[in-house]
Amino acid sequence: MTTAEPVLVVVVVRTGGLAGLRREWRVEVDEQDAPAWWPLVEACPWDVDLDADGVPDRFVYDVRANEREARLPESRLEGPWSELAEAVRRRAEDGA
Repeated sequence: MTTAEPVLVVVVVRTGGLAGLRREWRVEVDEQDAPAWWPLVEACPWDVDLDADGVPDRFVYDVRANEREARLPESRLEGPWSELAEAVRRRAEDGA
């Protein structure tokens, strides 16, 4: 792994549920790995306003990729959003 500044930082924060637990996964992507990550980020519809409030006992996901941000209810974490969140979770938990 290089010590260069990351070109992409993706953070997924999951809050809520019955116990109100908070989990956070973070990936800092260097220039070498960026070609694998940018398509995941670009596939997400960042310009869509998804209402994540008003659903009791469900998880809410806050997703950030550099300057982009989105807040999604668990029911909308599908397609490209699910792929991105799962990739970040796997990479963060693997420690890679």
